Amino acid sequence: MSDGASGSPAELEHRRLRSALEFAVLMAAEGQKRRPPIDVPDALKPFLGAASSSNRIPNRTLGSIRRAIEGDETFRRRLAAGALPELVDEVGRLWLQRPDGWETSIDRVLAAERLDGEITELRALVKRADDRREAAEKAQSRVEAELASRDRLVSDQRAEADELRADVAKLADRVEELRLELTDARLEVRHARDREQAAVDRLTAAESGREAAVRARDEAQTVRDDALAGRVDTSASVAEIAAAAAEATTLAERLRSLLPSAGANADASTRSAHRTPMSLPGGILSSSADAAAFFVRSEAAIVVDGYNVTKSLWPARTLEQQRDLLLDATENLARRYGTDLTVIFDGADVVGAHARRRRMVRVVFSPEGVIADDIIRDEVRRLPVGRAVVVVTDDNEIIRDVRADGANTLSANAFAAIL
Repeated sequence: MSDGASGSPAELEHRRLRSALEFAVLMAAEGQKRRPPIDVPDALKPFLGAASSSNRIPNRTLGSIRRAIEGDETFRRRLAAGALPELVDEVGRLWLQRPDGWETSIDRVLAAERLDGEITELRALVKRADDRREAAEKAQSRVEAELASRDRLVSDQRAEADELRADVAKLADRVEELRLELTDARLEVRHARDREQAAVDRLTAAESGREAAVRARDEAQTVRDDALAGRVDTSASVAEIAAAAAEATTLAERLRSLLPSAGANADASTRSAHRTPMSLPGGILSSSADAAAFFVRSEAAIVVDGYNVTKSLWPARTLEQQRDLLLDATENLARRYGTDLTVIFDGADVVGAHARRRRMVRVVFSPEGVIADDIIRDEVRRLPVGRAVVVVTDDNEIIRDVRADGANTLSANAFAAIL
């Protein structure tokens, strides 16, 4: 046997024989009370007083008691005969009785005790582990409950945040709508002022024409009166009077030609004024991207021949796709430079023509029975002669007509270069 668990007298620990040693002291003390007394080892007698005491035999005396018993074989056998399981444990009985193989038996008992101790320890460990597991499960339950509560709180906060973001997005959209409506209103006011200025120019020209006609009529009447007065006062010859009458008739005809009719005053005054095209800075070609950049940065009104431009730039796309591409591009252009842009398309009854509302760019669709070319010509004539106008088109007839009205023109490719 090893680790102090050997059954040999030399190796077996004293503490493992405590029950046998205490039994020996008790029997020796009782034997001394008999008459005649039982013989006990002399070395054991100093410890007999401990048998009558309620105190536990100290560990330091166990070795001496053991040696006293092992030194008296007769006494040991007497003890072995009286060692009952109720009084002495199994190791102590084997040590006292010493049957064949008692050392191995002691080893087996000690091993069983160790195993029982280990089992007990393991059970204690399992119990502590179970306690810790139970505590951990309770803690986990609390944590899970807290996490569930936190998740609900987070979910509620996220929902609230989503609602707030949605409200912010709606407010942002509303602000954008109001800003674009303000831009529309400003453009409408600008166009209204242009129309007002054009009307004022036509009225001024008409009044000037009327005043000139009145002056001419007064001059003719004066000439006629002078002629009649001269005939009476000077008794001129018939030939002179006829010549004066002819001259008066001629002046009267001139007067009638100068006096505008009631419905033609505006057209005559409009024809009397003419728009002057803008001059490009030196070295810039009128068909170049530099010219396009110059025009959009100026105060000129830009009129775009819609489908003429889109069919040149995106011929493979549908008409709806062409419109969207052009309006997106011109919208960005108007935002960058604040350009006054009007895009004119054929056909107000085209499907999708009014699907999207443009805020920065004015979009015009020709009514039924009217082509966009005529709308472009009317748009140029509608604007005041003092306002520069640039028409973006590759249509030669429109180019010819609007140039005759004093507008600048720009090719679709040059316009596309700045989109």
